[in-house]
Amino acid sequence: MRCCTVAKSVALALLDDGLAGEGTELSVHIVGVERPARAIGASPCDVEGKAMRQ
Repeated sequence: MRCCTVAKSVALALLDDGLAGEGTELSVHIVGVERPARAIGASPCDVEGKAMRQ
């Protein structure tokens, strides 16, 4: 896995499989403000922590 940035704000949420597939348009409330969101397939997170070790 290469270290990279996504140049966007990222929020993580757990979604039921039957409710939101990849590309589904959603809205989320962040600090009381409703914002548009989109479900993505793979997490942009470095779950193995490799970026911290470089």
